[in-house]
Amino acid sequence: MPRAIRSLPLIQHWDCHACGHCCTDYQVPVTAEERARIMAQGWESEPDFQGVPLFVRASPWWQFWRRDYRLNQRAGDRCVFLNEKGLCRIHAQHGFETKPLACRLYPYILVPAGKEYRLSMRFACPSVAANRGRPVAAQADDLRALGEELETWGRSAGQSAREEDVPPPPLTRGRTLGWPELQALLDAWQAIINDASDPFPRRWLRALRLLDFLKRAKTDDLKGTEFRKLLMLLLPTVSVDVPTDLERVGPPSWVGRVLFRTTAAIYLRKDSGVRTGLARRGRLALMLAMVRMLRGRGRLPELQRGLPDRGLDELEEPLGPLTAESNAVLARYYSIKLESLQFCGSAFFGLPVDEGLRALALTLAVILWLARGCRDLGQPESVYKAMTVVDENFGYNPLLGQFRQRWSMRILAERGELEKVLVWMSR
Repeated sequence: MPRAIRSLPLIQHWDCHACGHCCTDYQVPVTAEERARIMAQGWESEPDFQGVPLFVRASPWWQFWRRDYRLNQRAGDRCVFLNEKGLCRIHAQHGFETKPLACRLYPYILVPAGKEYRLSMRFACPSVAANRGRPVAAQADDLRALGEELETWGRSAGQSAREEDVPPPPLTRGRTLGWPELQALLDAWQAIINDASDPFPRRWLRALRLLDFLKRAKTDDLKGTEFRKLLMLLLPTVSVDVPTDLERVGPPSWVGRVLFRTTAAIYLRKDSGVRTGLARRGRLALMLAMVRMLRGRGRLPELQRGLPDRGLDELEEPLGPLTAESNAVLARYYSIKLESLQFCGSAFFGLPVDEGLRALALTLAVILWLARGCRDLGQPESVYKAMTVVDENFGYNPLLGQFRQRWSMRILAERGELEKVLVWMSR
């Protein structure tokens, strides 16, 4: 029986507005069945496809036993089926259902959790960030159908489809909560993130402090209602423990700023697609860009095309208060990431909940840091712009799951620099 789709984000809207963003930035994998279906559509008779292969090998040449394919791309990394108006030829001529599953699923993310899929969204899609379109809840039937197809695709790829194969991600290394307890914790974090009476950095400081309390407490014997009652008791304690005057937190040290800028560089880097940055010039250019980020001097490196041409010092100047619209989009973003569990476990390089939560918290600092460079757009557009850049790499850039980055995040947390960076970049 296919997994149910859980927790449709009622606060989220989306429809495709044919911006072409996803068709110029991503490589689209196809199954053997999808290849056969597309080949049967008769594209070889179209003038634009004469001598142009529809598919290319996706697996490395040395893995000769594999036969993985993806859609071909034309100059500028544009999908071979993208027309001059930014529309999909397959969709236009043969209908939505005939496109590859990867195309139809985007920008939705289905995160397997126990006996269900949890729904998340890719805010790298500008329409998702701007909340444009129909309510996602109104698309429940379409999503269920996509979930069933994803299950079928997984079985054909040799993946297990047994519901019990997806346990909850561990809270910390070696310590796991049950699904009811983990859901209670997610509910508590969402209550904090959506508390409009607090400025956004303080909401994250409260969420992180709750995590610290739970890591120190011995709660292994508390289950269900008892665990939820403990969280309700801790929430007021957490609020008192975090200062209301955030200036008392103080600025980050040079260590905190260096580790923050190197993390920001990971979120800005783009090595494929029409917006490929310095990677097109080779490793030396990337190395020099990283040196500039470490030093924090000079202009913001062009780690991808379209980044603001600003000095790195300008990106640390105060942004000013966030508007109600900016606070709303941030609350929507983090509510969906938390509820869907896209910040940990299988959706985030196998990280436990504590490491994933810190990584998610740091994205606030990166978003507001980059929004300073887009301040000419005004709010909330500058926040939308920064969010699409940051979320494109969140959970997808493998550098975020490597030991070096996890070690950097651990230093930020243990030295108290994470809280300082969050407050400093939220000025």
